[in-house]
Amino acid sequence: MSSSPFPARFRRPWNEHPLSLPANVLWVFTVLLATGVGLLSDFSILAWLAVVGMTIAATGVTWVVRSTLDSPNVSSKPSDVMKGTSLWKDALRRWRRHQMATASSVVLLTIALACASQHALIHLVPIAMNQRTIDFAPDSFFSLHIDHTRTHEGHTYQPPSSRHWFGTDSLGRDLFARTLFGGGISFLVGLVGTLVSVAIGVSWGATAGYAGGRIDTWMMRAVDILYGLPFLFLVILIMTLVNGLGTIASKAEQRYAEIEMNRAQGDLAQVAALEEKITAEERTALWMTRLFPPIVVVFIAIGLVSWLTMARITRGQVLSLREREFVTAARAIGAGPLRIIFLHIVPNLLGPVIVYSTLTIPEIMLSEAFLSFIGLGISEPSCSWGTLASEGLAGINVIKPRWWLMFYPAAALSISLFCLNFIGDGLRDALDPKGDRR
Repeated sequence: MSSSPFPARFRRPWNEHPLSLPANVLWVFTVLLATGVGLLSDFSILAWLAVVGMTIAATGVTWVVRSTLDSPNVSSKPSDVMKGTSLWKDALRRWRRHQMATASSVVLLTIALACASQHALIHLVPIAMNQRTIDFAPDSFFSLHIDHTRTHEGHTYQPPSSRHWFGTDSLGRDLFARTLFGGGISFLVGLVGTLVSVAIGVSWGATAGYAGGRIDTWMMRAVDILYGLPFLFLVILIMTLVNGLGTIASKAEQRYAEIEMNRAQGDLAQVAALEEKITAEERTALWMTRLFPPIVVVFIAIGLVSWLTMARITRGQVLSLREREFVTAARAIGAGPLRIIFLHIVPNLLGPVIVYSTLTIPEIMLSEAFLSFIGLGISEPSCSWGTLASEGLAGINVIKPRWWLMFYPAAALSISLFCLNFIGDGLRDALDPKGDRR
C-alpha cells in the first residue's frame, strides 16, 4: 500500500500556540468588563456593545487557535536535537507554556499600573501646574476618578453608575479612586515587606548554612524560638505601641501649632508657657513618628516577622552548595567568607528565593489587610484595601445593603492574591532545573 504524499499531522497542546495567551487574556478581560458593566445602575448600550465586541474578538482568536493546532509531524533534525540551551532560556520557555501564570501576570500588571498611574497623577499634576493643591471642577475626570480625597456633597452612598464607576462612600468620595489608591498602598506594603523579609532571611540563612557548627546551631535555634511566638500577636503589639506614640505625638503637634500661632501674634509669655508644658516624652514621640511614619512601621513590622521561612529555605540550599566545586575554587584563590556567601552562593539561590518571594507578597498583603481591617494598619487620610473593606463592612446593613463599599476592594484584593499565587506556581515550575525540557 502506497504511503500518503502528505506528511502526518499531530495535535499540539493549547498552550504551545503563540495566540493562546492573547486568547486567554481577552477572555479574562471580557469577563471582568461584563461583570463591571452588569453592576452599573445606569449602564449604557455602548458599554454592552464594548462587551459584545470583546466577546467576538476573544471568540475569533480562540477559533484561530483551535483551527491551527494541527501541525505537520516533521521529524527533528539531529542538529536541532543536539542544540543546547541555557537554564534561563529553558525557564522562559516553560514560563510561556504556563498559561495561568502568564495570564495572571498580565492581569496583575494591569492592576498595578492602574494603581501606580493614579498615585503618579496625584503628585505630578500639582507639580506640573506649580501649585500645592488644584481645585478641579466637581464633574471633571480628575475629581471623579483620580482624587481619592475629594468629597461630593449630596453624592453619598451612590451605587455604581457611569458617573461613579464603583459608587461613593459615606463622604461622597469616589470609590474607584480610593480603590486605586488603596491598591498602591497594599502593593507597596507587600513589596517593601517582602524585600525586608528576603534581605534578613537570605543573609541569616546563608550565614548559618555556610558557617555550620555551633554558629549554625545557635542561629537556627533562634529561628525556632521566633517560630514559637505568634506572628500576628507580635505585629499587633508593635502597631499598638506605634499608635500609642502617635497619640502622644499628636498632642505635641497641637501644642507646637499653638506656639507658632501665639508667636505670630507676638504673645511671647504664652509661647514660653506652652513650651514648658511640652515634656521630653512628647518630644521623643514626635521625633520617632516623624522618623518612622506609621506606613513605614507597617513595612518594617511585617517584614521583621516574616523572614523565618526564607531563612530556613536559604540555609537548606546553602548546605548543599557550600561543598560544590565553585565554592572550593573560591576558597582556593583566597576569597573570604562574606565574598563567597554573597558573590558565589547567593546568586545560585535566585530560583528558590524568587519563587518564595512571589508567595510572600500575597501573605504580607493579606496580613496588612487584616491589620487595617481591625484598625491597626493604614489610617486616614491614606487607605488600603483592608481599610476600605473595613469601612465597607461598617456601612453595610440589612435595610440598605450598600454592597459596593466592600465588594470592589475585596474583589481587587482577591484577584491580586490569586494572580500572585498563580505566578508563584509558574515560576516554581519554570525555574526547576529538573523540569520538562521539551
